[in-house]
Amino acid sequence: MCWFSAEYTNQIEDAKAGQRLGIKRMLWHSNWVVRESELDAPRPCPVCLIDRTMVLFRFSESQQASLHLGTEAEAVFRMLKKPKRDVFEFSDGRQITLGDLPDGLIFDVLVVPGSEQLSALLDMEPAVQHEEEEREKEPFFVRLLTRF
Repeated sequence: MCWFSAEYTNQIEDAKAGQRLGIKRMLWHSNWVVRESELDAPRPCPVCLIDRTMVLFRFSESQQASLHLGTEAEAVFRMLKKPKRDVFEFSDGRQITLGDLPDGLIFDVLVVPGSEQLSALLDMEPAVQHEEEEREKEPFFVRLLTRF
């Protein structure tokens, strides 16, 4: 998805952890990753997965049979460079290209590399800010004494 969308579209959305996405077959016989809510849209905005994004596929019964996978399967998205292609790598080592996935397949984004540290940092920020607000409530003289 990312190789194609980077070269052929103007507007691209980045995938976020917790987002539910789907596979949409476009008119030119290429698959795009799009938001689940845009699966039926004629011109959806493609969603770009970065390399090593972890996802959880949710297969229907017919999709399970054609892909020989269970009802749910975790995979890692890979952007291969030579040749340029987008694949999902499953825990058994099998790789399935984006183009070989069935239209309408739904999956959840579990982890976007690099964003897990950012989210932990954002969770800490309000606690630090709260401590500073508590100190400002102390009398000026007490705050001054703590500096010495």
